[in-house]
Amino acid sequence: MDLIFSFDTEDYATPENADATLWWATQLSERGVRGSFQLVGELVRRLKAAGRGEVIDALRKHEIGTHTDFHSAHPTHPEALEGKSLEEGVAWVLRHEARCQQELTETFGRVPVSYCKPGDSWTPATLIAMVYCDSSMIEARGAPLWYAGMLCTRYDLAFDSFFSEDEGEAGRYRAEFDARAARVGEQGVMIVYSHPNMLVTRRFWDEAYFKGRQVPPAECPPAPLRPPAQVQKLKDRIRSWIDFILSRPGVRTVDYATVYRERARNRRDLQVLLDECGLAPGEEGRLPLRAPDGKSFLPDNAFDAFRYNWPVHAEGFDGRALREQMRRLIWTSAPAPRNDGR
Repeated sequence: MDLIFSFDTEDYATPENADATLWWATQLSERGVRGSFQLVGELVRRLKAAGRGEVIDALRKHEIGTHTDFHSAHPTHPEALEGKSLEEGVAWVLRHEARCQQELTETFGRVPVSYCKPGDSWTPATLIAMVYCDSSMIEARGAPLWYAGMLCTRYDLAFDSFFSEDEGEAGRYRAEFDARAARVGEQGVMIVYSHPNMLVTRRFWDEAYFKGRQVPPAECPPAPLRPPAQVQKLKDRIRSWIDFILSRPGVRTVDYATVYRERARNRRDLQVLLDECGLAPGEEGRLPLRAPDGKSFLPDNAFDAFRYNWPVHAEGFDGRALREQMRRLIWTSAPAPRNDGR
């Protein structure tokens, strides 16, 4: 089984998040593991402004992805794109995320490999505009798949979900890991993940944005911190979990780039879709929206139950038009088996 350590690295409001990010990156590096850090552009700018070069240097040893420029600040991608055409949406995303892409590329000397959506805040136009390997998007039974020109995977197990002070959490995590690994299977991809800030904060940093509240990023308050003794206990627990994962038979640690490279045999990426539709580069927003016909890899009802439930969105936000776009791009879906056919 291939396994990715992935991190939604986003909290630009809490200075202590820098220390937590450094700790996570160092723990993996000390074990010879290359993780994947999905970074918010504003966080990287603040790390540099604060002189936290050692955090940047630690992250350089790992794979870098994008987690949008401002994460929870309004408007989110769905809020901005509801009611827009696919072509208008792609143009909006390119305008608003160009700064983040440039920041990450210049800081780390390489183009971000992956894109991870904040919460459930994604749209078809977002995927098409990013043109990168997506993570945590569609329930795919542990197997990557192609959708809207992207290689899509899903997050499987969060370290953060086992951060309570209950001493039984350590054992529960191990049991849950083994159960989920069994479902993924030896030829699948499993992603274990965390938000580095949750090592040191008691609540999510972006509560200021909940229910559509408009807060300038510069005024977003820091999250409340955990007591130092609790942080130390969590560090000890996490170290034991990492070592447990690495000791499991048949586990191969990889990054998103490796998964992308090894799932290219039946690639259905954006260029393939453009060629199929007779479109030129730059015309991605003109991909046709087709009624599902039961002939695609994803079932026609794949998005019927999807709702935007992220607490950041304003109460009552529906995204009905965006959900219809999702449904009408089901024709782009395809399985993503390994190159060896397994």
